[in-house]
Amino acid sequence: MLMLWRSIKADFIKLKRTSIIYIHILIPIIGAYLFLTYYSISSWSTETKLAAYYHAMAIIFPLLIGIITGIITDQEEGAGGFQNMFTILKGKATSYFSKLFVLLLLSVFSIIMAIFTFALVFKNYSLEFYTSLGIALFLGNIPLYILHLFISFRFGKGASIGLGLAGALISALMETGLGDGIWQFIPWAWGIRFGDFLMLKELNQLTFPYIFELIRKGVFLLISGIFIGLVLSISWFNRWEGRKSYD
Repeated sequence: MLMLWRSIKADFIKLKRTSIIYIHILIPIIGAYLFLTYYSISSWSTETKLAAYYHAMAIIFPLLIGIITGIITDQEEGAGGFQNMFTILKGKATSYFSKLFVLLLLSVFSIIMAIFTFALVFKNYSLEFYTSLGIALFLGNIPLYILHLFISFRFGKGASIGLGLAGALISALMETGLGDGIWQFIPWAWGIRFGDFLMLKELNQLTFPYIFELIRKGVFLLISGIFIGLVLSISWFNRWEGRKSYD
């Protein structure tokens, strides 16, 4: 644990030389401000306003995850071809978990900024409800961070950003009727769909028993995806020797 804590501390120090901290502060605030400004003159219903804001967050996050993981791994590659990760610390798993923990912590911070900046002005719902939306979005993002961390290490920043862009498009499509019946199996759909179900529950419109069964299946697949993703990623990372120039 001490080695992991030192690694996390070192990773946060490295972030001071990047734009990542500013991304996690400014984008949520600017995004909330733009939506709230428009909503002040919009005739949309309260429910539509909240849904549009949440959907925008859920759709943009896959792209941001792709960019941020790409920046972090690119930084490691530029500081010695990943060798610092393999030689300074005892055990590659420690280095992997450190990177993942930092990414998830930044995600929590960004979601808190986005949700509660919006909630400070848009006070139509309870704090508990906004908190549940934030948790749903965060849980849906965990498998994406695991996937993008692997993609970034193995194939580079460009591949991670490209996958992030594709993921944002998939997330938007999964919100439509195209996602009905298959969203449980699509990692990019979990965050946006879980948030939808929470909003339906808040409006007392989640009444069909089969929908609850779909939610349970989605949660099971989410947890399974996180577990399987971690096992496979750590297994691969422990054997990885760094990206070669021809990769």
